[in-house]
Amino acid sequence: MNIEKNQEEISQHRPIFIIGSGRSGTSILTGAMRSGGQIEGYLEGHFLPLILLFMQDIERYYFSKRSLLDDKRHMIADISQDYVEKQIAEFFRKTSESLATDKVWLDKSPDSAMIKAVPYIVKIWSQSRFIFAKRRGIENIISRLKKFPHVPFEKHCLMWKDCMESWLMIKDKMQYCSIEIEQREIALNPQKTAQTIGTFLDLDQAKVEKIAHIFTTQRPQNTGGKEELKAITITETGWTNEQINIFRKHCGLINNKFGYCESSSYYLQ
Repeated sequence: MNIEKNQEEISQHRPIFIIGSGRSGTSILTGAMRSGGQIEGYLEGHFLPLILLFMQDIERYYFSKRSLLDDKRHMIADISQDYVEKQIAEFFRKTSESLATDKVWLDKSPDSAMIKAVPYIVKIWSQSRFIFAKRRGIENIISRLKKFPHVPFEKHCLMWKDCMESWLMIKDKMQYCSIEIEQREIALNPQKTAQTIGTFLDLDQAKVEKIAHIFTTQRPQNTGGKEELKAITITETGWTNEQINIFRKHCGLINNKFGYCESSSYYLQ
C-alpha cells in the first residue's frame, strides 16, 4: 500500500508577516498595523518558527533513511517525505487559521528562525505578504544591549548577523510578496513609510493616515537613542576597541551588504 495525500486545500487566508531582527522596528510596525491598519493579530507570535524545526528534522531523518525508501519491507517506504511535510504544514495552517476571525491577519516573530521558515510559510499561504524590518547594526546592537544587558556583546552581534544574512539568502525569491522597511525611515519619514506600506498592502488612504499618525506620535522603541539626521558613528558608541573589533568581525561584511556604513551618514555613499 502507499499513502497518498488528498487534494491539497488552498488557503484563502492572506496573512501579513512582520519579520526581521529584534530591535529593528517590528513592534511599532505591528502596533501600527493593528491600530491604524485595523488588522488583527497578536502583539507577538513565536509559534510559526516551529515549522522550521519540524521541516529540518523531517529532511534530516528521511535523508538518513534514504537507503530504505525503495524497500517495501519497511513502512517508511510507503510514507513519503512529501506526505509527512504536507501533514505538518496542514497542522500549522489549521491551528493558525482557527485563531483568526478574518482572512487577513498579522504575525510578528522577530528572529532568524522565522526568516528561515519563510520558504515553508509561502507554501502554506500562497497569498501571504512579508514586511522585513531592518536597522543598521550599530543602532541595533546599542538597543539590544540596553534592553538585554545580561546577554554578551558578541551574542548580540551574532543574532543580528544571523537575521540579516538569513534574509539575504531568500529575499530575491520573495520580491513579489515582500518589502523592506528601515526603522530609521519610520522615524524620519513617517508619512512616506506609511504610504509605502499602504500601497504594498492595498490599504485605503484613511488607514494609511492613521498608520502615519502612529509613526509620528509613537516613535519606535528607541532604547538605542532618538533617530537624528546625523547618525552616531561607531567611535561614539562607547564600545571598547575589543567590542568594535568583535562587531566588525561578525557584522562588518553584512552591514556593508545592506548599504550601511560606520559613520554619521548611516548609509554608504
